[in-house]
Amino acid sequence: MLVILAAMLSAPSYADGRWFEIEILVFEQGQTGSTETLRNEELELDKYQYDNDLLTPAYLRTLNSQCDNGQISPPQRTTDAFTNSGQTQSEGCDYNNADLVNLQRLPKIPNAETQSHTASPYVLAPEQLQFKEQRQALSRKGKQLLLHTGWRFAGQSKRAAPRFRLFGGEQVATLSELPEQLTEDSLLLSPSTHYEPQWQLDGFLKVHLNHYLYITSNLVTRAIGDTDTSVSGEFSQFRRVISGEIHYFDHPQIGMLVQIRRFNH
Repeated sequence: MLVILAAMLSAPSYADGRWFEIEILVFEQGQTGSTETLRNEELELDKYQYDNDLLTPAYLRTLNSQCDNGQISPPQRTTDAFTNSGQTQSEGCDYNNADLVNLQRLPKIPNAETQSHTASPYVLAPEQLQFKEQRQALSRKGKQLLLHTGWRFAGQSKRAAPRFRLFGGEQVATLSELPEQLTEDSLLLSPSTHYEPQWQLDGFLKVHLNHYLYITSNLVTRAIGDTDTSVSGEFSQFRRVISGEIHYFDHPQIGMLVQIRRFNH
C-alpha cells in the first residue's frame, strides 16, 4: 500500500488544478529576409527540444482522413533511406511517422478528435477553434496560413510545465536536395541516423502558471534549402499573458496569434 501511495504522489497529475486551452494561429509574413538570424555554429539545437509532441498524432490522423476521402494518395514509401529512389505507393491509407519524410507540406489545420474531458493534454478539434474570423481577415490581406491549432492542458509551475512541440508548414529540405557532404559525412545524416524532416517552423511553446500565465517559445523558421545547421531565423519569446486576451507575436518571417482561455475541466 505504501509503495502504491508513493507512486501516486510522485506521478504527474493533470486531473487536479486549473485547466486552460491555448489557440495558436501562425501565418507567413512574406518576408524572406530576417534581422533576427541564427546560423551554423551559433545554433544551439538543445534550445529547441520539446517534452511533448501532441501535433504529430493529429497530423497523421488528418492525413489518413484525407486519404480515406480521396483527397490525397496513400503514402509513398521510400526503400532507400538516403535517396528518393525506389519509392512505392502503399496500398492503404496508413500514414505513420516515417511517411512524413516524403510529405511536401503538413496540413494547415490538424484534425484531432473532439474531446471534452481527459486526464492528459490533448489537441483541439477544428470545430473547437475560435480564430475563424481572424483567419478570414488574414486571408483577405493575402497572408498565407501556416498552422492553426490548439490544445488543452493543466496549469503547472515553470519547472513542471511541459514544452509542447509546435511545428508546421513545408518541408524545406528533402533528402535529394541536401548537400552530398551532409548525407555522407554529417553526424546528422550518417547511415546509422534516421533522417528527420526539416519543417518551415519547428520548436516548442510552453505555458506555465505562477499567479499569472507566462508563455515561453523557442522556434526556428526555415526557408527552402535550410538545414539543421543553417536556419533563416530564430523566434524566441518570453511574455506574461492575460487569460482571454489575444496576443500577437511578430517576426519578419511569421506572425503568431495566441489566446489562452480558462477551461472548466
